[in-house]
Amino acid sequence: MNHSRPPQRTRHRPKGLVLLETLIAAGVTLVMLSVAVPMVIRSARIWKQTQHQQFAADELQGQMDRLIAMPSQQRARALENLTLSPEIQNVLYDARIEAATIDDQDGKRIELSIDWTRVGAPPPVRLVAWINPFPEATSPAPDSTDTPDPAAGDQEDEQ
Repeated sequence: MNHSRPPQRTRHRPKGLVLLETLIAAGVTLVMLSVAVPMVIRSARIWKQTQHQQFAADELQGQMDRLIAMPSQQRARALENLTLSPEIQNVLYDARIEAATIDDQDGKRIELSIDWTRVGAPPPVRLVAWINPFPEATSPAPDSTDTPDPAAGDQEDEQ
């Protein structure tokens, strides 16, 4: 038996349809790029700002560790002549460091801050360390008339 196949009809697509599909794909790609590119640029800028903040914090921590370890007289001179490391000066544009020694009811402390030229003028990066966090109280020394009665203390403990 001879089975003959009917002739197949080829389906023809309109000639302009391929061009239309290509234009739509290109348009979708352009829209996606117009959204993605600014996001990539913004994230790179934020990453760089975060890295600069970390560099400033690390510089302050190193300076503070050095200052805390010094004797009091040497620390006062070092605070007057405080400078940034050359590495930080190369990374942070127009960087400045400031130091202050504060002595009040909260105790004696050193406050260091680094500021540099940035977009939006955010506050400087600050670090505070207490030299004497618990200032000695100026309470009078107990005399012999103010000694507590040991028996009274035992009664309070039992209650």
